[in-house]
Amino acid sequence: MGKRQRDCVGCGAPVGFIDRQHCCRCTARMKDEATRASCPACGRSRVLQADTGRCITCSRTCASCGRPVRSPSASHCGICRRESARQAAKRLCPRCQRPGFLQTSTGWCGHCSRRRQTKQPPRECAGCGQVRRHAGHGLCSACWQKHPDRPFIAAENLASRLAEPVPWLGDFAGHLADRHCVSRACTMISTLGRLLNDEQPNHPQALLDRARRPGRSMGSLARALEAFLTQHGLALPTDQAQRLATGRRRRRIDAVPLPLRPPVQAFAESMLRARERARKAGTLPRTDSTIETALAIVRDLARFLTSTRNKQDWALTDVHDVEAFLATIPKARQRRLTVLRQYFRFARSRKIVLIDPTLGVKAKGPSGFSGTTVAVDQQRQLFRRWTTGTDAHPHEALLGLLALLHAASSSEVRLLRLDDLDPTNRTIRLGKRPHPVPMDPVSWSVLQRCLAHRADWGTDNPYVIVTRITKTGRAPASTAYVSHLLDPCGTPPRTLRSTRLADLVNTLDPKLVAAALGMDPEGVMIYLADHVDVGRLAQRRENAPGSGTA
Repeated sequence: MGKRQRDCVGCGAPVGFIDRQHCCRCTARMKDEATRASCPACGRSRVLQADTGRCITCSRTCASCGRPVRSPSASHCGICRRESARQAAKRLCPRCQRPGFLQTSTGWCGHCSRRRQTKQPPRECAGCGQVRRHAGHGLCSACWQKHPDRPFIAAENLASRLAEPVPWLGDFAGHLADRHCVSRACTMISTLGRLLNDEQPNHPQALLDRARRPGRSMGSLARALEAFLTQHGLALPTDQAQRLATGRRRRRIDAVPLPLRPPVQAFAESMLRARERARKAGTLPRTDSTIETALAIVRDLARFLTSTRNKQDWALTDVHDVEAFLATIPKARQRRLTVLRQYFRFARSRKIVLIDPTLGVKAKGPSGFSGTTVAVDQQRQLFRRWTTGTDAHPHEALLGLLALLHAASSSEVRLLRLDDLDPTNRTIRLGKRPHPVPMDPVSWSVLQRCLAHRADWGTDNPYVIVTRITKTGRAPASTAYVSHLLDPCGTPPRTLRSTRLADLVNTLDPKLVAAALGMDPEGVMIYLADHVDVGRLAQRRENAPGSGTA
């Protein structure tokens, strides 16, 4: 190298050539980088081979699996070499005729050399007598699955696994065994075991809260625990009914159009506060069904205003809107108008509306009974269906005959208990009636059919009408179930009861009917509307002056 001409632009070293800008090292490095490129296999900057397009390391691959091979002299990778050596060491097993590593002790492969647990030979089942393999306690699988001692054995096994077993576990197993089938009882005990082992407090009340499922149904285990723990005084009842009522109110409020929803929400809260005040004062509070019915009517009005009248504010509601809404269902005019008056009084007190649009609206409903009744021919058909027919369910026959012959309401039949029956005198107590109701032979026979159907459930529910849901508890059948019992015959219970009441009131003294049925005299007087006693008119005509013959 000659005399220093300049400094290298890359590293600052001296450059001895006149026409160069880089030193010798930088020049060599730049030439080497020009020959390199990024390898598509490993991504490193290497000199690529012309035949493979990859670096020298990635160009050497295994002939079997294609993995990179480091050694230039090797044709297979280390994994393939070890696998080939392992396969070469295998020999054909004389027992299973498969290649394997033969054991020196047996001369067989490892799989054939291991001792296996043999199945128990089939034996005679103590339950059914058939020769089968046993599942437990000398029984075959089919007999063991339905053995009545399974829940108790499951409870004992669960207690042995728990560090601190609860003292009421055995009694709860008996409670389940009396009310559920064997498999369902064992399933509940298994679920209870998971709750007892979840490192949470095992206090009965806390356990009951954890057993509840989210949603409308809290689950069969939670219902069974609630019935057992409350019956033994170990826990308080759950608020499932209040939760369901809250959900129903929420669904009705959410169905209101959004611009009209906040006042309806405030109206619901005011009704709940009024109910709490009534409970504290000892007066009659509103029930959940009353509040839900009121919210449903206000919801229907809100939908009517937004869809039909094109109004998005309660302040724009006038008397014509209310009249048009009441005209949609004329039979419900009086009930709807009562609720709307309550709502608009509340809205006016909250300055939501300035004028109450229901002030000048009248019910205009008939003062007498305006419902439908059942004709005599149809009554005979229903009577034959419930007495001699085989298609009617025992619950349907009981509700239909008690409503048709004894003017019983669906609520009275739903709440009929075993304690209300008097087999000696063949009488029953219905609701709040002051006197026992004597049963005719047909009604008593239908009642016995219903009791036989109840006995098939094997339940200790105190009510006569027991369903699949209520057979494991002590609650009455739901209102929805009873209201749909007469759907197969096409006649609702209210129509049958109204038919019987109209017949009794128009043939007997209304005061006697009211006293016998436990009703107010004013309640039965509506069935006398438009009734004319022809006999009295004839007698009055004969006693009138000038009516005699000459």
